[in-house]
Amino acid sequence: MNARASFGLGNLLLFLACGCGSDENQAAARPARTDGGAADDGGLDAAPDAAPDLNLLRSPREAEDLDPDPNVVHVRLVAAPATHTIGEQQIPGFAYNGQTPGPTLRAKVGDLLRIDFENQLDEATTIHWHGANVPYAMDGVTWQTNPIEPGATFTYSFKLTHAGTFWYHPHFNSNGQVDRGLYGVLVVEDPAEPAIDDLIVVFDVWGEGDGPSGHVAAGAAMDAGGHEPTPGSAAQPQWTVNGLIGPRAVLRGGSAVRVRLLNVSTRSYLDLRWPRIRQIGSDQGLLPALAEPAAIVLAPGDRAEAEWLLGDQGFDVETAPYSLNGGAAQGPLAKALSVEVTEAAAAATAPDWPFSGRAPTPDRGTTDIVYVFTGDPYTNDWRINGEQFPNVTVEELKLNADAVIEVRNSSPTEHPFHLHGHAFEVLSVDGVAPQMRTFEDTFNVGIRGRVRVRLLADNPGDWMAHCHILDHADHGMMTVLRVLSP
Repeated sequence: MNARASFGLGNLLLFLACGCGSDENQAAARPARTDGGAADDGGLDAAPDAAPDLNLLRSPREAEDLDPDPNVVHVRLVAAPATHTIGEQQIPGFAYNGQTPGPTLRAKVGDLLRIDFENQLDEATTIHWHGANVPYAMDGVTWQTNPIEPGATFTYSFKLTHAGTFWYHPHFNSNGQVDRGLYGVLVVEDPAEPAIDDLIVVFDVWGEGDGPSGHVAAGAAMDAGGHEPTPGSAAQPQWTVNGLIGPRAVLRGGSAVRVRLLNVSTRSYLDLRWPRIRQIGSDQGLLPALAEPAAIVLAPGDRAEAEWLLGDQGFDVETAPYSLNGGAAQGPLAKALSVEVTEAAAAATAPDWPFSGRAPTPDRGTTDIVYVFTGDPYTNDWRINGEQFPNVTVEELKLNADAVIEVRNSSPTEHPFHLHGHAFEVLSVDGVAPQMRTFEDTFNVGIRGRVRVRLLADNPGDWMAHCHILDHADHGMMTVLRVLSP
């Protein structure tokens, strides 16, 4: 089932190259919107008529659909230098269409999504559609197609096959470009699900990647050598929420809101808490049933969906300390955002979600592919099966193979495993089957952990499998899974 890859540096087309923007370009960058802009918020209250509340949480502004066809969503995206206002700091970076998070792309299952993309950066870039099942040619990986050079354009075009909360970001100098502000949300709706208001909430930590000098607003807690704190540390990073620090979400009492939560941080884990969590979805859309966990932990690249049933009281959404060097840590909670209620009313009734109720697939006990994650946070040497990308062994699967992949973590840090082009069902975590059937595209593997997943290899191509701590990926923790063409 193995085949030696031919992914040398020549075939990578400078995949790992870093062309950071010059100081001159950054000085000339236009300001980036971080308030999301005005929107039709339904259950989300508008700002008061008086002075605008610059810390009011809104979903990121949506991209304009340029096609009147109800089954086609046609948008224009431009990546360009931008200056971000984060708290009291002005930070040079990048943005899509002048805003970070970038414009939300909203469509429904079965729609054709067409994106006319223009690169106004002074370095090459691409767009990867994280979690969406797109054709290989549209995945935004640079060994398959040339990266989009400065001044060049490219049209991404593909049909949307399943519902969920996905996101888009570069897959060229990913660690630097995502950290500078290049990311946005793709929402694919299922017409069979209740049509209620949603709130898109994007969490980020600035200054984690290899951004330019001065690009640190409040980066992840690390020691003087740039390493993670020791297990048990109470240090927390400063999270931004749609580009804001500690914003207010003002909602109407009696309304139900679908909350789409994303962690776009390049390395920090997000441990979210609020009173009575009602989780309805994960990476790949609705869960089989309502979950009511004590917390929602999102690894870098991970998503979750929850419902807020507003009544007459608000609440705070808080984060707990969490280190990739040891998981949940001791220390006080920190407020990430506050939810305030206007027009108090009886609590909203839960929407009638079409939960499937399906049980997990039994693990058949055989294994087709094993990925062993190893590395050292002090040397920043990261490997899969003892190999560093691009000098990797390519695993091959026949089209439509029903395969089991086991991911083992033998390193001293946690790793979010992300697979392009496919979703997978989680069969077990450390030998324990999940309580309900869940499909993911990004799943955390704990220290010395073992996760088994089931994959239907129905999308031909050479697909990246990597850790979504982007610094780990940049330093070798990537490989390729080849699904053979018919």
